[in-house]
Amino acid sequence: MGTPPFFRSLRGLAGACAYALLVALFFGGSAAAEDPAPADGGDPEITRRELKAHVKVLAADDWEGREAGEPGSEKAADYVAAEFARLGLKPLGVDGTFFQPFTSPKGTKVLPTCALEAFDASGNSTEFKLAEDFTPVDTSAAGTVDAAVVFAGYGICAPTMGYDDYEGLDVQGKVVLVLRHAPRWEDKRKSPFATQQAMLAHGTFKAKADAAAAKGAAALIVVNDPASTSKSDDELQLPGGSTTGKIPVLHMTWQAAKRLGSRIDLPFVRRQRAIDARIAPNSEVVADARIRLVADLAPDIRHMKNICALLEPGLAGVTTGDAGTPTAVETVIIGAHYDHVGRGRFGSLANADGKIHNGADDNASGTTALMEIAGWLVSQRALLKRRVLFIAFSGEELGLLGSKHYVSQPVLPLSECTAMLNLDMVGRLEKNRLFVGGTGTSPIWPEMLERQNKKGRFELTSWPGGKAPSDHASFYDASMPVLFFFTGLHGDYHRPSDDWNTLEYAGHERVARFAAEVAFELATEGERPQFTKCDAGGFAVGPFTGLSVEQREGGVFVAHVDKRSPASQAGFKEEDKILEWEGAAVGDTGAWNDRVSQAKPGDKVIVTVERGGRERKLTLKLGST
Repeated sequence: MGTPPFFRSLRGLAGACAYALLVALFFGGSAAAEDPAPADGGDPEITRRELKAHVKVLAADDWEGREAGEPGSEKAADYVAAEFARLGLKPLGVDGTFFQPFTSPKGTKVLPTCALEAFDASGNSTEFKLAEDFTPVDTSAAGTVDAAVVFAGYGICAPTMGYDDYEGLDVQGKVVLVLRHAPRWEDKRKSPFATQQAMLAHGTFKAKADAAAAKGAAALIVVNDPASTSKSDDELQLPGGSTTGKIPVLHMTWQAAKRLGSRIDLPFVRRQRAIDARIAPNSEVVADARIRLVADLAPDIRHMKNICALLEPGLAGVTTGDAGTPTAVETVIIGAHYDHVGRGRFGSLANADGKIHNGADDNASGTTALMEIAGWLVSQRALLKRRVLFIAFSGEELGLLGSKHYVSQPVLPLSECTAMLNLDMVGRLEKNRLFVGGTGTSPIWPEMLERQNKKGRFELTSWPGGKAPSDHASFYDASMPVLFFFTGLHGDYHRPSDDWNTLEYAGHERVARFAAEVAFELATEGERPQFTKCDAGGFAVGPFTGLSVEQREGGVFVAHVDKRSPASQAGFKEEDKILEWEGAAVGDTGAWNDRVSQAKPGDKVIVTVERGGRERKLTLKLGST
């Protein structure tokens, strides 16, 4: 599930042999994986053993958390497509495949040609290593600079606070070196910068870059300041957003800065102590020194794909036209996203960047339920009167990218689609409680769910609204009735611990069967559901902003602001470009979702936006969904 704001069983020797074949095909890299043998001998029933076997594949460490556009996600897409092919479903992707490809800006790609070299008066030089000693940051522009050097303290221009590192300093066309943070920024008694507001205004990379650019600097290098840095935290802030800066901006470790200072005769430690002692600037032109730098950056594109498979009804289940051909034109959509947050570069709630987040419940559970429901409905094909379209979405964790793309470019006309059923996090049934969202988006839903629950026997909790941080919301926005099946949040959500052995497979089976029966009724009986607009109450956990964002070339933009929402009260407007959350750059929708998910209802945060060429700081008080 997006952040709010989320192998079949082995039966005998034949099944075991088929299982071995599937393992060889998928993990051996063979192209023959397009047509795997069934691991269950073709049994169409939905069982917990089959669900568990599929989950163990999709949530394997080898697939590295299935981040959209990454190799593990590609493996998952091939696996799902192979199962759809085995079931005999019709591919509705491009060039006769099951795949509907799409792209999205990924942020900034730092090219290996980036370079940094410092020269003293004699022409002797010290070179620095990319990603070890320095890196361009999110606020950097691309460019090559070879210029004289100026040390500008902390790089702060705040005359109204009685402090200006640039006063009387000519930095025009020069490389400016500055310290990270601000003078005695942790000393609340003596420093004017020891407030969140002051640090947001003057202590961030972007604030320092804007100040240097405004003074005419050719480039900026921000050094981890020695007073605040130990060996264990002398780290670089790796870029992940868009190139939005005006000048090249590099971040340098303190260990590298010591070698830089030695080469150009700049005593960083003494300079910082002098500034901090009086909270007064101590800037200087670094005589006869020169720095050559290359910030070689390029837009990074994420390549993703949805998986679209169609089940046509049997001839006995539909009326025929004059030529005796089936005339079924209405379609029920069943979907689930197959991506997750990879190694936690975004979206992790465990601060576990680099660790594999396998996403067993989120959303291998929904994807496996989708495949099993497809197998069962194939066995009921002769009774169907409507088509059933199965879609496995990519990019959900990045802001519902796959479902939004599908709605904008559907493989079947949306006017022919009667409803969309979404399975997201359906593997952790507790206390027999099943949540179903979207129950207010059609007047037929309450009665249908009550009827089907006579067999399901769940403690149903209904949320009427169609808006929630999952893929059905894209279809709801296209005026389609939706239902969202969900077993609830838990302590492993968006953490490395969400693994295959944490799911409750008996409940997983029951939820999949329940959703299958609802889909079967929609595909076999009655008039198409009438759509009812119902925004409120679509999801009942997590912080609420009332803000929809989308990734575009150049950054993250506000797509919609709900009336009377926290975002509306904060002053957000559509087309605002989001720059920062509490001083941290928001380079893509994953970063935005990450910030929202880690906040709590009632929190007040400062969000920096760009509107009409000017930056504005908005105070957003998060509500509760």
